[in-house]
Amino acid sequence: MTKFRGTRPNRRRNPHEPNITARGAESGNQTPAGREGAAQFDVDISLGLGGESRFLPTDSRRLPWPDDPADRPKAADGPDTDAVADVSNVQPDDPPAPIQLDGPHYPAEPQNISEILGLIQISQLVIGTASPQVEPTVTGEGFRSVPFRPDTVIDGWSNDCVTVRGASLRGHYHRYNGAPRQDDFAIHVMPDGRILALVADGVSAAPQSHLGSSTAILYATQWLYANAPADTRDIDWVAMVKVIAWALTEKAQTMLKLDEPDPGVAEQQLATTLVCAIIEVTDDNALRAFIVGIGDSGAWILRNSEFVPVLGGKTDDEHGFSSSAVAGLPRVPNGLEPSIVEIGPGDVLLLGTDGIGDPLGSGQGGVGNLFRDLFGGKEPPSLIEFAHAMDFSRARFDDDRTLVAVIPRHGYEN
Repeated sequence: MTKFRGTRPNRRRNPHEPNITARGAESGNQTPAGREGAAQFDVDISLGLGGESRFLPTDSRRLPWPDDPADRPKAADGPDTDAVADVSNVQPDDPPAPIQLDGPHYPAEPQNISEILGLIQISQLVIGTASPQVEPTVTGEGFRSVPFRPDTVIDGWSNDCVTVRGASLRGHYHRYNGAPRQDDFAIHVMPDGRILALVADGVSAAPQSHLGSSTAILYATQWLYANAPADTRDIDWVAMVKVIAWALTEKAQTMLKLDEPDPGVAEQQLATTLVCAIIEVTDDNALRAFIVGIGDSGAWILRNSEFVPVLGGKTDDEHGFSSSAVAGLPRVPNGLEPSIVEIGPGDVLLLGTDGIGDPLGSGQGGVGNLFRDLFGGKEPPSLIEFAHAMDFSRARFDDDRTLVAVIPRHGYEN
C-alpha cells in the first residue's frame, strides 16, 4: 500500500473559505478547511475576507460626534456661537466615499492585513520509508564552486499550445557530502515555434560532470538553433553530438590546462548523459515529439495513468540486475535515430534523469502514484507544486533529480 505523508498546496481551494489554524496545533488535528494532515502554522491566522480581523487605518474610521458643544467644530461662515455646520446628512459610521480615478479603480490596500491564505510551512513528501533528513551544505572546494551551481533550479511557462514545467534538484546524498548538482536542463522556444526540451545527467564517477552536463545542454541548444532544418525529420543528430563531444574535450583541455585536447580525459572528468526533444505542432493541432538520447536518462509518455517508456533508462542484465555503468558523452554513437511520439489530449511527455527514472520504475509504485496525482488535476501543477513533488523523500533514492514535463494545453481545456 502506498503511503504519502505531507501535503502540497491546494491551488483550487475557494479563497473565501476560512483558513483557521490554532497556534501549536499538531499535524492531523486542527487544519485548514478541507485538508487533513497539513503542515501547521506557528502563528495565529485569522481569516475570512470581510471578517472583523481586517485591520484598517484609524484615520479611515469616523469618530463619534462630541456631546459637549465646546468640542464641536465651528460653523464655516458664522459667529462664534454654539451653531455648527449642517451635518444632518452625514452618518458617522459611513465609510469615506472612494476617489474616482480614470481607468479601473482598486480600493486602497489596508496598511495592516491579517489574512494569509495558504500554507506557510510545507512538509516534504514521504513515500514509504523516508531518507535521512539533510540540511544542504555548501559545495566542496574540490568541485570548482565557480561557476556558481545552485542547489535547485525551477522553470516553466505556457504558450498557446503547451504548458511546460522543469526542475532540477540536488539529491540528499550530494546535499550531505557537498557535491554539486550534477544534472541540468533547458526549455526553449525556437524562432519558428518549435519547442526544445533537454535534460542531462553528469556521470557520478566523473568529478567535474556538473560542468559536463551544463556544457552539453548549452551546445545542443545552440546547435539546434543554428542548424535545425525546417523539417525536423531531416536533423543530423550525429552531427550535433559530435559538436557537443568536441566542446567537452575543449572544456577539459582549458579546465586542466592540457597541452592538447584529450577525449579520454574529457570522459574521465566531464562525462554526461543527454536527452534532447523537439516538439512541434502538427497540421491537426496535435503535438509530435522527436527524441534522442545518449546514456541512461529517459523519456516517458504518461497516458491513461500508465507510464509508457519512450527511450533510455537502465537496462537489466541476464540476472535481472540493473547496471550503473553509463556510456555517455563525449562518446559518439555510430548512428542516432530519434523516437517519434504523438502527444495527445491528456498525455504528458516526461524527460528525466535516473534520479527520477529509478524510483519511478514501471510506474506502479508510490512515485508513479505521486506523479499521476500531480498531473491528474483540472489544471497543470504550479512551478512550486511541481518542484515540491520532485523533492519527495524515499529511502535509498538519494540521487540528483531532474524532470521536464510537456503538457498539451488542449488536454486541460477539453
